[in-house]
Amino acid sequence: MVEKTPFNTQKILKTTYKIIEQLKTQANISAIAIATAGAVDNNNSKVIGSTGNLPSDYSQIEFKKVFTSKFNLPTLIENDANAAAYAEFKTGAAKGSQNSITITLGTGIGGGIIINGKLLKGKSGAAGEIGHIMLGIEPKRKCTCGEYNCFEAYASGTGFRKTIQELSQKIPEFKYSILVNKHTSELNTYDVIEGYKKGDNFCKIAYETWEKELIIGLTSLANIFDPDNIVISGGLSKEVNYEKIEKIINEKIVTTPLKILEAKSGNFSGMIGAAILAQEKFNL
Repeated sequence: MVEKTPFNTQKILKTTYKIIEQLKTQANISAIAIATAGAVDNNNSKVIGSTGNLPSDYSQIEFKKVFTSKFNLPTLIENDANAAAYAEFKTGAAKGSQNSITITLGTGIGGGIIINGKLLKGKSGAAGEIGHIMLGIEPKRKCTCGEYNCFEAYASGTGFRKTIQELSQKIPEFKYSILVNKHTSELNTYDVIEGYKKGDNFCKIAYETWEKELIIGLTSLANIFDPDNIVISGGLSKEVNYEKIEKIINEKIVTTPLKILEAKSGNFSGMIGAAILAQEKFNL
């Protein structure tokens, strides 16, 4: 079932209530598991750090208390990127490993970290903000978080597009590109990826610049956490040359070799991971 996402906390709650009520008529529900944007506390009860795509009062809702009271069912809420990482760890590309990182390459960059078989949450629950690793000192490119040079500002879909637009104004190869008739503001990742596959030189430079920025961030993660693997999900995951970047990263890192893998859990990974976490927490 598909619901239009409401940009209002009370409407979000009402929509979720409706979905749960409909599911209750179809199956015997033992618990409620919710994967959401925003940092979630260590008790899996509420959002403690909201994001730009959430209403301003979203973090004021005691989700666990509200849903447990309304439906008389144990309730767990978890950050969607953390939940996705747990899904990949339990049933997806990282199954069988004990140390894994999952990153989502979309409009932004999300991530979840598994250390010794446990989801890394930090002191408050907000650990794993992979997209905000800083890649440089000079303030060159501003991130949505307000800081400069974040991994997300370069390797996300938004960052990739920014790189394309900047290069089109800087390098002569654009004059001979199949994209030359497009205005700078119209250039996007889809155009460049298609051009790259056709052998366009400008598109090759733009793609490989993005690829290098991705490698820098992944190398930093590998050096810090020494994982068995890094799993890549999200819209841009289909455009990654896994064999190539795995080889380069393993040549750069000072830790032990790792695998770079494409995610397997798909668009439902957050929901799958939240459900598995609820099963384990409530002994279902």
